[in-house]
Amino acid sequence: MTTLLPSTTTHPGRLRKRRKRVRRATILGTGTCVPECVVDNTFFSRQLGIDTTPEWIESRIGIVERRWSIDETSTDLAVGAARSALNQAKLDASDIDLVVVATSTPDFTMPSTACLVQGRLGAHRALGFDIVNACAGFVYAFDAATRYLHSGGVRNALVIGVDRGSRLVNPYDRSTSVFFGDGAGAAVISSRGAGRVLASKLNSQGTSEPLSVPVGGAMTMDSKAIWNFATEVLPATVRDLCKAARIAVDEIKLLVPHQANRNILAAAAAELGLPLDRVAINIHRYGNTLAGSIPIALDEAFSAGRVQPGDKVALIGFGAGLAWGGLLLQL
Repeated sequence: MTTLLPSTTTHPGRLRKRRKRVRRATILGTGTCVPECVVDNTFFSRQLGIDTTPEWIESRIGIVERRWSIDETSTDLAVGAARSALNQAKLDASDIDLVVVATSTPDFTMPSTACLVQGRLGAHRALGFDIVNACAGFVYAFDAATRYLHSGGVRNALVIGVDRGSRLVNPYDRSTSVFFGDGAGAAVISSRGAGRVLASKLNSQGTSEPLSVPVGGAMTMDSKAIWNFATEVLPATVRDLCKAARIAVDEIKLLVPHQANRNILAAAAAELGLPLDRVAINIHRYGNTLAGSIPIALDEAFSAGRVQPGDKVALIGFGAGLAWGGLLLQL
């Protein structure tokens, strides 16, 4: 007796090739929320008496001013950015299936900031969770959200990066306090539309050096080590993403990096051969807002018309952990 097995081939000797499913992720809307209080560079020398000058800060870091929260909480900022993104996306909170918040400065140990945002917005159908990965947090959160979209169970996701860096530093420590600002940025992404992830790459090194904040303490940072780390991984990550997507670096319409230091961004652009006008830079107005920096810069790029549907955009984050990574998107 002959047993016939179900065939997995279209004809003898040839295996059916499985097509790799495209990871869809269309950005429907973006938003920003920053505190009202503006802290310019003169504050550190005149009000705090720190041995520095506005010229030194601007020339070494690229910052002219930053925002520090007085009454605004991290949840307040996250909700403000989320509402702007939802409004731009023309969606209600009830349309959101997933809320992912990247933050290192939550208002509560528990519940998560994502759950607090979900409740404030009224996104009652959504799943919510936080990601804690410092300045690389937003790219980790965005990558996670796109994988949920890809799985088919999630249609619309809200991804938020929010931090209040002013809470993490000793204001009298020149090596840290002048760098950081507070703010939130958000993006609504959807499995609808033509947007897609061309490549993604995330990394972590597993060390508390050279940047850390102990629980209840203030930040310590080795600026030279961070410079060496950032100027290496930023261009390397861009090249890795382009290689994975099989495109040339000069096909990137806009590079949206974490805003750690303007000189780091300029050095990376020069190494990649990208004109500086194809790099999103806003550190001069907001300082380093940790997980908030990439989505704030992305929102400004959309608002200014710097990117259009079909453009290739790279999001690159790097920071404590040491953690770094990026996504190459086609809008």
